[in-house]
Amino acid sequence: MQIGIVGLGNLGTAVANLIAANGHDVLGWEYQAPVVGEINASHANTRFLPGVALSPRLRATTALAEVFGQAEIVFVALPSAFLSATLAPARAWASASTLLVNLAKGIDRTTGLTSFQTLAQLFPAHRKVMLSGPSIANEFAAGLPTVVVIAGPSTSDLLLVARALDNEHFRVRFSDDTIGVELGGILKNAYVIGLGMFDGQRIESVNFRSVYLTLALEEMTRIGVSLGARPESFAYLAGMGDLLATSLSKDSHNRRLGVLLASGLAIDAIERQMGVLPEGYNTIQTILMVAEKLHVPAPLAKGLWDVIQGRRSAERFIYSFIRDFVD
Repeated sequence: MQIGIVGLGNLGTAVANLIAANGHDVLGWEYQAPVVGEINASHANTRFLPGVALSPRLRATTALAEVFGQAEIVFVALPSAFLSATLAPARAWASASTLLVNLAKGIDRTTGLTSFQTLAQLFPAHRKVMLSGPSIANEFAAGLPTVVVIAGPSTSDLLLVARALDNEHFRVRFSDDTIGVELGGILKNAYVIGLGMFDGQRIESVNFRSVYLTLALEEMTRIGVSLGARPESFAYLAGMGDLLATSLSKDSHNRRLGVLLASGLAIDAIERQMGVLPEGYNTIQTILMVAEKLHVPAPLAKGLWDVIQGRRSAERFIYSFIRDFVD
């Protein structure tokens, strides 16, 4: 099977290499020519996935038309902010039979659309599948056991994607709740910022963290259900699983944002330091907009936003959240 990958960052390269190691020919697109050159010449991506030897069945290109012209399945692993601009030209090159698999997690601040909804708007006639769940790229790239969820309306499409991904250490589970599976991966980014604040304040209490994560999952579920998701999707891999994985990961950019907020830095200073604010920053704003319009309580998101805006200190947020946010 010929597979395409759009975006050879950390996650995209790890997925591409997984599929190539499973015996499929993979062609990946990347904007940065040095990354493309290194993958083709040395079977390595030291910028985004250092220390991992890449399969010779993975090739890279800077020509997006080449990927869409050859692939039966195209995995999209772009930062959500670049989704529309990058993929709009590809509508002219994609075969009608091409199956699209979305790995991007985010909400467009201008349109209000999720990444999967943006993909559906760009490619309305194409079959599409959503992939999400606890999938830290560095871990499954090293062969550590990983299970994710793929969601879509067609079981045959899900089986086709599973055929590309499944092996002894990486497995997929099926769902038909595409919005629920996607929102689990999006919404958790906001709440992980709070865990970073715990780190920044050197609060290691397991009790404290357990309460916070429970309340975060409850709030994620309320927001998701208000947007058409099924509540059970948040109790499984794409909700609770992804929330826990990102909360436990020291590599999470959203968690890093929380650490910097707890140190007293203002959001503009954090943006200068990080280069770009992580997805959770935009997600909180979307949560609050949805909460207001649909009359859904979202006190944790409101508290996090107050810290980001400098209206409340991280210390005050942490030590008051049980009193303020638990009924």
